[in-house]
Amino acid sequence: MQYSEPVIPVDPALLQAFAADLKAWHVALGEPSYTAISRTASKHGESLSPASINNLLTGKRLTSSAIALAFVRNVLRHVGNHDEVVLQSEVARWLKRWTEVRSSANPAVITIAPGVDRTDTSMANHPGSALPPAPENQNSAPPDQWQASEQEVRRPPTSELLPPNLRIFRSMVDEALRAEDSQRRQWADARWGCYAFYDFDGEPIYVGQTNERLRIRIRRHLTNQRTDAVAMRILDVMEVAEVELWPLWELEHVAVSDPKARERIDGVEYTIYRNALDRSSLGLLLNEKIPHRTEPVDLPASARFPLVDATIRQTQGAPDIRIARCAETLSRLASVAAERGIVSTGLRQVMVVQAARLTRLAASRHAYAAGLHQPPEDLVDVHYLRALDTY
Repeated sequence: MQYSEPVIPVDPALLQAFAADLKAWHVALGEPSYTAISRTASKHGESLSPASINNLLTGKRLTSSAIALAFVRNVLRHVGNHDEVVLQSEVARWLKRWTEVRSSANPAVITIAPGVDRTDTSMANHPGSALPPAPENQNSAPPDQWQASEQEVRRPPTSELLPPNLRIFRSMVDEALRAEDSQRRQWADARWGCYAFYDFDGEPIYVGQTNERLRIRIRRHLTNQRTDAVAMRILDVMEVAEVELWPLWELEHVAVSDPKARERIDGVEYTIYRNALDRSSLGLLLNEKIPHRTEPVDLPASARFPLVDATIRQTQGAPDIRIARCAETLSRLASVAAERGIVSTGLRQVMVVQAARLTRLAASRHAYAAGLHQPPEDLVDVHYLRALDTY
């Protein structure tokens, strides 16, 4: 979307100070070129021309808030800072500065800031909007007035529609996938590799492998929700609090069909799976399909990353919230079985594991609330499942 630039008469001193400070901020972040910022904006569905950026930073005139804030967002994106919390904080800071300049302008000039609904009279005094209270009969406004203002209204990017907790979660997923090893390689950039998810208690809950790059598979699990484990309601994404990655760099340029590569990754996955079983208090994971059995192998170096912060742990990780979510996940699994009639034994096994997790969570919460000792480790015994030939 192209942002327009109305001419707004404001206090020249305030405008020059705003432009100078914004320019200094731009320089402090490496001073990416106007063309580079424009290209970054285009990738995110925004149209921000180098000429508009030049007008903004020279302070010859006050550009619209849409242009100023698009500039802030895309400078941060260009330098690699995609953290939504940082983006929002910086956008709010510069919107406040823009509003101070705009408040010195002729009030007859109307500019609508991004995301402000022109029909919402409660937003009449929204910072940065400079939108006067709507007339009692809005139909009396000249048609061309609204058409001109409509150019300032933009459709928000998908990220702005996410609730705060999900924004933080996805931001931390992005941070984990950008992390580098000692050789400056991004852990998640490996084409072949294995991974494991952990819950809020640090318990392993799911193990997998991929040969299409770790970052792609992790994103499918945690953001796009296009994997069988998520589609079948087996893996509750909101219960994933940590991820561990095992890249297999030695297979980077090996064909997918290579039997030795398949043997290597199967061995790594099964070894990780067995280790996870040993660390699980239940002795079982949420994998519907058990990894191919192999002899234990030496594992490559791994890295483990948190995907939730203190805020999410206090809300999403609260015991009663987790109990409710686990019960809902179990209910959905049961619904899948009821609707399809015939499902895999692996899915029914996952139902048993989810029921055991629910029992453990509920019993632990009950003991805490009643002032009792925590339930014993063997409160729920589902180890008979490990006697199956699949193990």
